[in-house]
Parts: sequence; C-alpha cells; structure tokens
Amino acid sequence: MTIIYWWLLLIGILMSAIGGFFLKVGAVQIMYDGGIFEVISQVLCNWKIILGVLMYVIPVVIWIFLLKKIELSFLQPLFSMVYVITPVLASIFLHENIATGRWLGILLIIVGVIVIARN
Repeated sequence: MTIIYWWLLLIGILMSAIGGFFLKVGAVQIMYDGGIFEVISQVLCNWKIILGVLMYVIPVVIWIFLLKKIELSFLQPLFSMVYVITPVLASIFLHENIATGRWLGILLIIVGVIVIARN
C-alpha cells in the first residue's frame, strides 16, 4: 500500500471520528419536544450536525477510492481505528467517562489493527 493510500486512510478515519463528535454535540442541542418537522428543521439548521454529516460523507468517497485499490479484508479492519479515536475525543472534549472494559476493548482493536497492518 503506497503512502498516499495510508494518508487517505488516516484522513478518512479522522474525519469519521470527528464527524461522530460533531453529530453528538449537535444532537444534544436539538429539542425533541416538538413535532417531527420541527426536529427536522432544527437538524437542518444546526451547523454542527451538518458538519458531522459532511465529515461522514467525505470518508465514504475516500473509502470507495481505496476499495478500488485495496482488498476489503485488509482495509475494513484498519478503518476500525475510528472506534479508537472516537472514545478518545469523547473523553477529552465531552468529558465522557470511558469504563475500564471499554479501554480494554479499544486496546484489543489497536492490537488487531497492528497485526493486520503488518501482514
């Protein structure tokens, strides 16, 4: 895998994790006491949700490009690093408490990615 593919993978992973962060921050600002159209209106007017969705869509384009060049069985597990970065962002910026069991799971993901990336 060439260096540009690694960079694209990293960008896709980071954008997906940051996108989830913005979706969370935007979602807590939505008032759910109105009707469905009011909720949809709030979602469409919330820049954090729009940015979060955009940061999910761009990695899909990167993903499609990478799938053309790289085997799915190699690429998919590497993209699981989103599940490592997202809790770190949530812990730092949202002050979410990450339980020890989750950190253990995150560590297992990291080990799995290292094993796959070396083969």
